[in-house]
Amino acid sequence: MQKKYWLFTLVFLLATACGGGSDDPNPTPDPDPDPEPVENPYEDCLVEVSDNTIELVTWNIENFPQLGSTVERVEEIIESYDADVIAVQEIKSLDDFADLIEALDGWSGHVEHVSGSSQRLGYLYKESEITVVTAPMNLFEESTKEYDDAFTSVRRPLYMRVEHTSGTVLDLITVHLKCCNGSEDRRRSASELIKAYIDDNLSTDNVVVLGDFNDEIVDQTDNVFQNFIDDADNFKFATMPLAQGPSSEWSYPSWPSQIDQILISNELFDNEIYTTTIKPGGCSVDYSNAVSDHRPVIISLSAN
Repeated sequence: MQKKYWLFTLVFLLATACGGGSDDPNPTPDPDPDPEPVENPYEDCLVEVSDNTIELVTWNIENFPQLGSTVERVEEIIESYDADVIAVQEIKSLDDFADLIEALDGWSGHVEHVSGSSQRLGYLYKESEITVVTAPMNLFEESTKEYDDAFTSVRRPLYMRVEHTSGTVLDLITVHLKCCNGSEDRRRSASELIKAYIDDNLSTDNVVVLGDFNDEIVDQTDNVFQNFIDDADNFKFATMPLAQGPSSEWSYPSWPSQIDQILISNELFDNEIYTTTIKPGGCSVDYSNAVSDHRPVIISLSAN
C-alpha cells in the first residue's frame, strides 16, 4: 500500500513539472523590460525653462562648425536646454547649418548670407512655440561708408519679429559688432545707429537686442554703449549683473570678459525672470575645442 502511494505521488509530480496542468498551448510570454532612459550628459548644467515662459539665447558658435563632430554636439546642447529662440553668430558653413536644422526635431531656422562673409548671423527657433511674423532681414543693408564702418561690410544687424504661443510679440535684433582694441569708435557708431533705429521704428514694441557686442558694458572711462545706459527709462542691459559679477559667470572665458549681451526695452522690464550664462563646458570637458570659445547667454521672460 505504501509503495503504490509513493508511485502515485511521483507520477503526479512529473506531470505537473511538465506543464500537464496548463490549458493554454501558447502561453503569453513575459513582456520585455522597459528600456533604460537615455541619460542627458548636460543634466547637471541645465537652467530652468518652461512652456509658460519665453527663453531667448544668444550664442556665438565660433566659426561653426569647428570640427566634424560640432554639428552633433550643437544639436545635443540645443535639445538639452530647450530654449525657444537662439540668435547665433559666426556661422561659417551654410550646408552644416542646414544639416543642424534638419537634425533638430521641431526646429526651424535662418542664416543670412552676405557675399564675402564667413561669419554669418542667424536664428534658430522652436516651431511649437514660435511663429515668425516678419522674416529675418538685414538692417542698414545699404553699402555706405557709415554702415560699413559701424558693422563691417558683411555683418549687418539681423532683425526678426516673432510671436510666442502666449500671444507675446517680440522684435529681435542680433548683432556681431567689430572686435578688439582700436575699434571702439566703430562699436560706438553701431550702438548709436541701433538705438536710433529702435527709437524711430520700434519705440513701443517689445525689443530685444542680443549678440556678440565685443565690448564690456560695466562702468568704464570710454563706454561705447553709454547711449543705452544713459537712457535707463527705456533700455536695460539684462546682462549687467553678470558683467558686474564674478568672472566665473562671464560668457567669454578665454579672455575673461562679459561681451555677449542681451539688451531689452522698457516694455519688457517687468517680464524678466532671470538672465544667466549657460555653462555646457561644466559637463563637457572639450566644449571650447569642439564647439565654441563663447558660452551661450539666456534670458527667461514671462509671457503676457
